[in-house]
Amino acid sequence: MASLVPFNVDLTAHEAARLAAVLGALGSHWDPTEIYAGEAQARRMLYTDLDPDQQATYDVLIAGGVLPDTPE
Repeated sequence: MASLVPFNVDLTAHEAARLAAVLGALGSHWDPTEIYAGEAQARRMLYTDLDPDQQATYDVLIAGGVLPDTPE
């Protein structure tokens, strides 16, 4: 039986290059704070003015841990 040879790969340099490529593709106009604020607003709008059946379903999904319990 042959002995196993350790196999180690350091992906640090590759990960740094990948991150630089992603940030370069996003460009300087990308504002994560604005993106997150827009997502929060969209989430609030999505779950506002639900009819009673929709609200009941929403409450079940929160209780089941499917949706996060976020304040409106």
